[in-house]
Amino acid sequence: MKTCLTPPLSAPACFAGIVSLAGMLFVSTLTIAHADDTPVASTADARDKSPTDVEPAYQPKSKSELRRSLNRMQYDVTQNEATEPAFRNKYWDNKKEGTYHCIVCEQELFDSKTKFKSGTGWPSFYQPKDEKVVGFRNDWRLIYTRVEVHCSRCGAHLGHVFDDGPEPTGKRYCMNSASLNFVEADKSAKNKPAPNKPADSVSAGQDAKQD
Repeated sequence: MKTCLTPPLSAPACFAGIVSLAGMLFVSTLTIAHADDTPVASTADARDKSPTDVEPAYQPKSKSELRRSLNRMQYDVTQNEATEPAFRNKYWDNKKEGTYHCIVCEQELFDSKTKFKSGTGWPSFYQPKDEKVVGFRNDWRLIYTRVEVHCSRCGAHLGHVFDDGPEPTGKRYCMNSASLNFVEADKSAKNKPAPNKPADSVSAGQDAKQD
C-alpha cells in the first residue's frame, strides 16, 4: 500500500511564506492601534450637549397666521412690499432710545443710536444692528433702480437703502414703521454715555426720495 506524502517545500517557498505571514501580522497590528486611537464620545460629553444649547430654527408663519397677527398696513408692507405714507407713520419722529425689531419675527434690526433725521418722513438709520440681520436685492419697480432691504430671518420687506446718508457709513436705511416694532431701552441703559452720533442729514433732494 502506497502512502501519499506531501513533498517537502523548497527553501525559497518557505522564505516567501514567512514574509507573507509577517506582513499580515503587521497590518493587523496597525489596524488594532488605529481603532484604539479613534475618539469615542463619553457619557459626560453627551450630557454637556444639552438640546437647549442649540437655538431652534425659525418656523415661518403661514399667510393666515400673518393676517391674524398683523394689521392691514403691516401685512401689505412686509408681505407685498407696499410703502406707508410719509410723515403719517408711527416711528418717523420717534426720539426715544431703544431698539427696532422686525414686526414679523422679532429679530433685532436697528438701534436708536443709529437713527437720524433725514427729512423724508420715514424712520431712517445709517446702519443696521448687524450686517447679517438684513438682506438686499435690486428693485426695478420705479423708473430708477433701488436696493430693497428685508429681514434676513423671515424675509419681511423693510424698506430701501440709499447712498445719501451721514457718516460713518454714508448709507440711509429708509424703513417703514409698519415693518418695525420699537422696544424702549431700560432707564439704567439710558444713563450710559452714548457714542458719537453723526449730525442729522437733511437735504431737499432727500425729501423727493421715497422708500
